[in-house]
Amino acid sequence: MNILIIDRFPPVFLEKLAELPVQVNYQPEIKRPEVLELIPEIDILIMNSKVKADKELADKAKRLKLVLRAGVGMDHIDEVYLASKGIRAQNTAGANADSVGEQTVGMLLTLRHHLIRANAQVKQFAWQREQNRASELTQKPIGIIGYGNTGQAVAKRLQGFDAELLVYDKYVSDFGHAHIKEVSLEEIYDKAEVLSFHVPLTDETRAWVNDELIQRMAHPFMLLNLARGPIVDLEALARGLKAGKVTAAALDVLPNEKMHTLSSAERSVLKELFAYENVIFAPHIGGWSHESLRNINNRLVDYVKELLGE
Repeated sequence: MNILIIDRFPPVFLEKLAELPVQVNYQPEIKRPEVLELIPEIDILIMNSKVKADKELADKAKRLKLVLRAGVGMDHIDEVYLASKGIRAQNTAGANADSVGEQTVGMLLTLRHHLIRANAQVKQFAWQREQNRASELTQKPIGIIGYGNTGQAVAKRLQGFDAELLVYDKYVSDFGHAHIKEVSLEEIYDKAEVLSFHVPLTDETRAWVNDELIQRMAHPFMLLNLARGPIVDLEALARGLKAGKVTAAALDVLPNEKMHTLSSAERSVLKELFAYENVIFAPHIGGWSHESLRNINNRLVDYVKELLGE
């Protein structure tokens, strides 16, 4: 059985695959044309997100049985068409949820306690205590949209702060309990002063955070997006910050994360957001921990073993 790996993976992962009855073609720098050239002879494709597993790829894949995504997001994989060709697509859902949960809480606390600004001031020998008075999470209404693996990980960690957790998920129900209130979107929009997104990117969730949502929120709110970049319309976010409707934002993801390809308009709105000290960014590292890497790689090996019947 032939495996093609088209993104960079650690040596320990490759060593585990080498123990199995498979032939591994490790091509971390490969481009799409070369992938399409090789795919007719491949049984398992292991990838991250740099190449789309779409109709063109599936039509050329004569032997392909399994596409493995090292991560969660599947918006670059045409699961429906792959399935029509008898190809299973599988991600590693939940393998990095703890890491995302921790970073979400970390970014939220950083904003609530003004740690970026306070750190910069102290390093300039300024001791500004009153300017950096914090807002606690205790009893504060926090809206969590999406109660999958990462949404649950965030909620689990926030329970320790005794916050009022308002959670919505279109596809999951009956999950509320003493510390988590299952609510409608309308109740989140009416009550929340923190809004945290943990949903996949679909046509329905694209640009969810737009001018309409920002104006719909009954209270000024902090925005957290550690899901997918296109969920937030950055121009609308900039307008919300300027108007005071958005009090702060933490973005681990962007609509375009390839900085060298930014258009002039994309670069302009980012520069505007960069000027706000109450907006913080990270380079899509919410699920990027040593532990999540191990979990993801182990899950991938298990999926290969499953296909092999081991």
